[in-house]
Amino acid sequence: MTNYRRNCEHVVNDTNNRWPQDEISILDGNCSFNVGYLGCVEVSEPTNSKICRESFAKLYQEYKTGMSHPYSAILWITGYELRIVEKKSKKLILAQTIENVIFCASATDNADQLFYTSRDFHNNRWLCYLIIVTDFLSDRLCRAVGFAFKVCLRRKTIREGSAANTTGTRSIG
Repeated sequence: MTNYRRNCEHVVNDTNNRWPQDEISILDGNCSFNVGYLGCVEVSEPTNSKICRESFAKLYQEYKTGMSHPYSAILWITGYELRIVEKKSKKLILAQTIENVIFCASATDNADQLFYTSRDFHNNRWLCYLIIVTDFLSDRLCRAVGFAFKVCLRRKTIREGSAANTTGTRSIG
């Protein structure tokens, strides 16, 4: 992890970053946020935030009126995965590899919502997950997930580059 972190230092030093500590925590594997996990719904277009918002309208309305309550949870973000763990019991609610997450956005009309979509390979469908942000900006959480995407892509590039270099230096015969 340390060597990989050195390879990503230039990304952490981005001048547009308002939350550099989140990125350092992601690289160190200890980035977490207190959130409410509301649930997931199946969506037909995984990269369409309008469809995600519409899919969650009823679920979110139930939350706002007190009819349903999100799990009080901790969202862990690393360059490998997103994990949602129930706060009190510490039981794993959800774990997804970053490579399977295709879309993440904060809702423009509701600042306390964050959506992300990922492929459910077992059932061949797209699921969109709703996270309620309580203690900070959803933009901050969205940026942290975006940085985790960068970390994952950088790791994949290094891995594929190393594989190409290894293959290129082998002698045949």
